[in-house]
Amino acid sequence: MWSGVWSWRRAARRAATWYGLAVAVLVGMVLVGGPRFESAAAAPPAAVYRVITREPAMALSINVVWGTEFVPQLLSILTAAHVHATFFLGGAWAAANPALVKQMVRDQMAVENHGYAHRHANQLSFDENLNEITRAARAIQLAGAPRPTLYAPPYGEFNGTLLAAADALHNRVIMWTIDTIDWRPSSDAGLITARVLSKAQAGAIVLMHPTSRTLAALPGIVAGLDAAGYHLVTVPQLLGRGTPTGDG
Repeated sequence: MWSGVWSWRRAARRAATWYGLAVAVLVGMVLVGGPRFESAAAAPPAAVYRVITREPAMALSINVVWGTEFVPQLLSILTAAHVHATFFLGGAWAAANPALVKQMVRDQMAVENHGYAHRHANQLSFDENLNEITRAARAIQLAGAPRPTLYAPPYGEFNGTLLAAADALHNRVIMWTIDTIDWRPSSDAGLITARVLSKAQAGAIVLMHPTSRTLAALPGIVAGLDAAGYHLVTVPQLLGRGTPTGDG
């Protein structure tokens, strides 16, 4: 009888010992960074430079934080040509010019986000980038446009922090395929037009700004692209016609 009791106690002690060792090993693995059953966070989508598509479609992207006096004329040219472009607005500009924002919406232009105060995204923290995007989106909505879903960072600057902030707000970062460099005084209308027409390709995004040189070049750009068989759509429309890519 007693031998049976002692055997039972020895077995119980062995089980407890092995159980304790197993727990210790598992705890040790966690403490020293052993295997964990956690999924890695997905990387944010890359910035879009163009869209891979078989359709002969392109998009005009116009960043607006200055040049207010030229915006009504740009809208008149685009509307007369039955072209819908995309205006990426600075939030402060939208707040100061609600009548023009409403006119863009009436003219069926896409209205998207260019940050609030035109700050350098690469110098901002995650939270500061969030604030720039959300504050601009709020101003654009209050001015009369739908909530933006696309973000063109000021100066064309972006890094992983900016991409993560935009993705957290469900905004896609938009760059460009063709830079007109229309802000530079040496870029006259002929040079701007030549830059666009010589680099035209399906799925291209053309970067522009409201300047007198852009006004002079725009009719020739629209006519030249039309003659080459391209039709101009908004950036949101272009994204829906193919595969966005980070290759320019």
